[in-house]
Amino acid sequence: MNEAPILSEDLLLKLADGAVALNCPLSKPSLDKCLAHINLLLHWNRVHNLTAVVAPEEIITRHFLDSLTVASLIQGTRLLDIGSGGGFPGIPLALALLETRWTLIDSRGKRARFLQETVDLLGLERIEVAHERVENYQPEENFDTLVARAVAPLPKLIFLTQHLWQKGVRVIAMKGSCFSTEWKQISPSIRKRAEIVRLSVPGAELKRQAVVFQN
Repeated sequence: MNEAPILSEDLLLKLADGAVALNCPLSKPSLDKCLAHINLLLHWNRVHNLTAVVAPEEIITRHFLDSLTVASLIQGTRLLDIGSGGGFPGIPLALALLETRWTLIDSRGKRARFLQETVDLLGLERIEVAHERVENYQPEENFDTLVARAVAPLPKLIFLTQHLWQKGVRVIAMKGSCFSTEWKQISPSIRKRAEIVRLSVPGAELKRQAVVFQN
């Protein structure tokens, strides 16, 4: 794909500075791959509607930096990004956390194809793509951390992924500012395992929280 980069140096600097502020700095090669990811996302989005966010500055804040807000919550090195869609949060986290290995799972064919093309073109050897419904997914080896960003309400997310909640596994559900109704629908025994962590997206007034379940 021979297209000119769509990000100015100022926006790349915003991404780099934001990653530093979140204590997960991006190397120059990782920043270059972030840029290539954005170009691919916008190229595919013209036909396949992968994201409603198309302004470069918003892509930086609402996708990349938002993804990196949970970097400090990641446990272990084997990770699953549930309903990865355009590759968030898995790809930015993989580019920041160089010791991790990721599986990006999505049930929709066009999104899985986009993810596979992105992984192939960017040479992301630590990332695998699974085109499957998560409730049917049976990995050969379980994960250290499961991450879900805007996938489903908490009760449904728990139901769909319960078979992966083995001892020692951490589950991170990324949420907006208000999820009190779905929180109340979770059983008290599961709520006892959870911690609610407030997240801050550098350079944006976005109210984010993560619900972290520890098994």
